Formats: sequence, C-alpha cells, structure tokens
Amino acid sequence: MSRGWLLFALGAACAGRPQRDTTALLREAQADLSAGRGDQAQREFEEVLARDPGELAAVRGRIEAARKRGALEPLLRELRSGAKEEALGFYALGLAEFAAGNESAAIAALRKASELRPGEPDIQYRLGIALLDGEKFAEAREPLAKAAALAPKVARFRPALAMCLSRLGDRKAALQALHDFAQLDPTPKEAALGVKVARSLTDLFRDLPQPARSDLEQALGYLLRDAPGIAAPQLETLLLRLPDLAAAHALLGLAAARLDEAGRAVTELRRAAELAPDLPQPHAWLAELYVAKERPELAAAEYSAALLRNPLDPETLRHLGTLRLERGLPDALEPLEQAALLAAEDDGLMLLVARAEIAAGQQARALARLERLADRRPEDAEVLLRLAMLLFDQRARAASTARGDLTQRVEGLLKKVLALQPENAAANRLLTALREG
Repeated sequence: MSRGWLLFALGAACAGRPQRDTTALLREAQADLSAGRGDQAQREFEEVLARDPGELAAVRGRIEAARKRGALEPLLRELRSGAKEEALGFYALGLAEFAAGNESAAIAALRKASELRPGEPDIQYRLGIALLDGEKFAEAREPLAKAAALAPKVARFRPALAMCLSRLGDRKAALQALHDFAQLDPTPKEAALGVKVARSLTDLFRDLPQPARSDLEQALGYLLRDAPGIAAPQLETLLLRLPDLAAAHALLGLAAARLDEAGRAVTELRRAAELAPDLPQPHAWLAELYVAKERPELAAAEYSAALLRNPLDPETLRHLGTLRLERGLPDALEPLEQAALLAAEDDGLMLLVARAEIAAGQQARALARLERLADRRPEDAEVLLRLAMLLFDQRARAASTARGDLTQRVEGLLKKVLALQPENAAANRLLTALREG
C-alpha cells in the first residue's frame, strides 16, 4: 500500500467545506493551493492560524502547501522544537512527519494527539490513515471506525474504513461502511476513491487461485473482443475442473447471452449468484439480458439486487435509472442522482439526471443543471434542445413582461441546434410552434 492515502487525505481535506465561521481567507488559501500557488496559499493558511489556531483545515493546508513547495523540512524543524502539550501540536507534527516519510514518528505524534483529544474525528482519522498506510490494519480499525462514528455525515472517512475492514477479512462490514456514501455529498476525488474501493471489494476475480484467474482473464479478454464463441469452450473446460467456480459460471452466462442463448445464459448467471451471493456482476448481467428481452420489471429487480451488493457502481445506478425513466417506471431520479454524485464529470449522465428531474416535476433544478451543461457543452445539440424545450414550457407560464426575453432565448437556442443538426425534427417543430405564438 502506498503513502498516497495520507497525501490524498491532506489534499482532499484542504478542499473540504469550511467549518464553523471559517473566513473567506481560508477559502482563498484552499483555492490558491489547488491552483498551484503554494507560496501565497501558505501565507494565507498561516494568517488563518494566527486568527484561529484551532482551525484544522488550515493546519492541514499549511503542511500540504509546504510539501508542495519543497519547504517541509523547515516546517518540521519548527514543529519538532515547538511546545506540544496540546493535541493540535502533536496533530500538526504527526501530519508533517508523515508527509516527510517518517512513519513511526508520525504515528507516535498522531497517537498522542488522539489521546489528548479523543472526540475530534479528523485526528482519529489521520491516525487511522497513518496506521493503514503502514499496513497495521488491526490497529487502524479502531481510530478509523471512531472517526466515522463521530462524524457519520462526512464522506471522506468511509473509504479508508472500508479498505481497512476488507484487509482484515470483514468484507461485509467494509461494504456496510460504504452503503450510504453517495448520500454524503462526496467531492469528486472522494467519490472516485469510494468507487475504487467498492469495486475492489466486489472484484469478480478476487481471491481466485492463479491458474483459474489466468484462464478467466483470458476468457474475459475474448468477450471484450466480441469473441464469445472462443470464450465459451474455454470456460466449459475450466468448469469441468472447478464446477463450483462462480466467476466462470458468470462469464459463461455472459458468453451465452452474447451468443443469443438466453436460456443457458439465465441458468449460468443464476448459478453464479447462488455460488457467490455477494457478487453484483451476475445480477447486473442478468438485468442486461432482461432489458434485451423486453422484461423491464425483471431487469429493474436484478439491477437493484446488484446495487445491494455494490451500492457505488455508477454504471449500474445509471442503467437502473435510465431503465425506469425510459419505461415509465417509478423512482428513476434517485439512482441517477446517486450515479451523478459518483461520476460528476460525466456530462451525458448529467443530461439524464435533468431529464429525470423534469419527469419528476423538478423543473427548477433541471433548468439550473441544463444551464450549467450548456455552458460546458455549447455545441451539444441535445443539451441545447432540452434547455430550449424547458424554457419553452416556462415561457408558456411566464408573465407577459418576461415572455419576450424567453422567446428570444428559446429561438436563439433552436437556431443553434439547427445550425448543428439542420434536419432535427424536434427543433424544427418547436421553432414553428414558437413563431406561431
């Protein structure tokens, strides 16, 4: 395990939300640090600490700025020589020692800080991260669990706890630590880490013996190259040796589905689910098969079953939300919103969320989302058309004083859509309706 855990924790926390009455200066320092203006950021963090020595985000920011500037050693000397009767002194020293690669000194200082202030979740978290990074998994469990318990609404504490529990062999508790992660408003970096940890916990090939793993990876390669006819016999041969290998049954089910052998695909995927009830993949692949066979209710049930096993799979959340949206099934918005929190850079997903918001009667939220999308994707005809359609509906309900401006905006959007796609029938119809009043 790399030292990246604590360095991620330092960086992510520096971008975290201000606590109490944190000033605009702290926000400016965090922005300067993110933008690479280390000298300016360090001065600002130090000014924040002069005003409020207990501001943990500024403590972390000061250390991270020094690390990025290559000025960590002078700061370390200052922290080592300073008085450390209080928890914050040991906390700062522990973070700086770890950033410098001094693991044992970092753990000792952070442990002292945690003893002096046991109710501060971030101190517990940093101690747990340092222990986790040093592969002291049994020792890391208590402070990481304590951090999550002290601050149950803080997203960044959960992936580290889940990883620790996984390394201790408690995969069920690890997934439980992540079950509501998407509802905790994670930052994009936190979301990416949570998705990565959840994926590792539910890896189809996890804990397999090497010969079987190699055979399965080769079969998967054939499937990815759209060669199910080559993959299937290889998987059948493997199952003659290892008839209870769930991953092989799952891949054989996928190969059968690609060969349009639906009955066999269902049988193999259900067998895989029986042999490995914690795996999400057999359920997700069954859902895809049911979608192809026009069985939306069965597909939705299987997608939901997959999400019980891995609640942080953006693709499964997206598929479930899209299925419900397009088939008129209820509750389309929730899985799409969760997927968007986990994959915030996916503009196509944001468009789906906007469509679901409109279907759920949340026009104001959809309008704001589409405006942001249109700013980011000014040449995306679908985004512009969706925005024009929503504004057209808003125009119909608007007061007469606002209708003129809305008419001009909608017409401008539609003309841009038609410049990009002259044959777009929906845009042409809407433009005609607009001009007819």
